[in-house]
Amino acid sequence: MFIELTSPYAYAAILSCYGVSLTLFFIDFLRDNKLANRVGLVILGLVWVLETLLLGQRVLAQHALPLYSYVQATLFFSWLLISLSVAISIFSRIDFFTLFVNLFGFLLVGFDAIVHGHLAKAVPQQGDLLVLHISVSILSYLLFSVSAIFSVLYLLEDAALRKKRFASGPFRRLPALQRLDVYAYRTALVGGPLLLIGMMVGAIWYDMLTGHFLWLDPKPIASGLLLLLYFVYLWLRGTERISGRRAAWFNLISFVGVLLNFLVIGEFMSSFHRW
Repeated sequence: MFIELTSPYAYAAILSCYGVSLTLFFIDFLRDNKLANRVGLVILGLVWVLETLLLGQRVLAQHALPLYSYVQATLFFSWLLISLSVAISIFSRIDFFTLFVNLFGFLLVGFDAIVHGHLAKAVPQQGDLLVLHISVSILSYLLFSVSAIFSVLYLLEDAALRKKRFASGPFRRLPALQRLDVYAYRTALVGGPLLLIGMMVGAIWYDMLTGHFLWLDPKPIASGLLLLLYFVYLWLRGTERISGRRAAWFNLISFVGVLLNFLVIGEFMSSFHRW
């Protein structure tokens, strides 16, 4: 028998495992404890299994991808974050990346559990274009999240170097600053066009559904401003007008727009969007 997606026990199990995993990754961060890192990765894998089961339940119940409500989209986004972090931990081994992805995913699921006491109903007008619109948009948010995490790691390592704490501190295990800067730029470089594609597909779907475009809803307006902000960042960074610390801060400011767009505007201000 499946656990209901909205069951408090399901969220409690996920958040508990998340919390234990996060604690172990933090121990590894402070003490370079490989055992804590490996156990934390195993527990994070358990979180991935739990979320996979819950998402699979929704697919079986609705015969559709679990994307049509804010709750489902948030859980799917968290699942993508974990999938990416586990893959990077296994194949690439960028120290502390998993810690910060884990922290962000924990806060995201916790926010969702606190704000939503029930499962939002699916959007009745479902279709291939809507699935494509939501999927591509969520993928762009995922890449922006990864880009922001690389910028956070850049700023932390840069601060450690400037304070001459790098040689003996935990940040000595991080990649070089230049690599982190390139990682942040390249992931945002892919995320920007994906967000543009998602917006275009969403506009086409809504026009086909209603016969007109959704011009005045806060979500597409905010998404357009967010896209402009990221394209400015990509242009400044790509032409080397800014680099290093300034580029990292610009990227993080842009990511604040992602959080506001996903967690606040779409949920509380938009009359049509609920994710």
